[in-house]
Amino acid sequence: MNTTNTETAVEIDALKNKLRLSLLTLLLPAMLLLFTTSANAGWRGGYFKCVKTEIIDVRPATITEGAVSLGLGTLAAVLPVEVANLLDSSEGITVFAPTDDAFGNIPGDLLTLIASDEDILTAILAYHVVPKEVDPRRVRYIRKDETLGGQTLFASRDRKGPMVNQSEVDCQGYRTANGLVWVIDSVLLPQF
Repeated sequence: MNTTNTETAVEIDALKNKLRLSLLTLLLPAMLLLFTTSANAGWRGGYFKCVKTEIIDVRPATITEGAVSLGLGTLAAVLPVEVANLLDSSEGITVFAPTDDAFGNIPGDLLTLIASDEDILTAILAYHVVPKEVDPRRVRYIRKDETLGGQTLFASRDRKGPMVNQSEVDCQGYRTANGLVWVIDSVLLPQF
């Protein structure tokens, strides 16, 4: 190899290195801006804001009284007296309470059928109750919690926030005289 070819190869390598450095200099600020913007505005920012939301104390109200005062009228209306008494007499429980809109998403005929069969209604309502206090916002991985009905709920989180099964959980929790209430956006259905 002669010196001209060697000099040309060295010049080409130097040019390639300058080009790489120039591209890196141009792309690095854009990549940093993209990373910090998405990290602050996305899931992480929302997660920490959600976890820091204070639980509102609605005591001396019990679980069922709290459901009524929180505007969860459909849930309060479908509770059989025995289930309401059980919820109000239990200590240290957690209720995942569907909103009125969640009940509204169930077809009317199906909702009427569920409400008319006390065994099915009780099984569905028991699936929303965990016999200990849990905070669905504080989940690192998927967590299993056994319900009053003896089945399992799965707590997790996604980009929007805390989840219980397929339902989104509102970041705002409520402490009642005998437990916690977390509002969810759909009715949970147990396995029959």
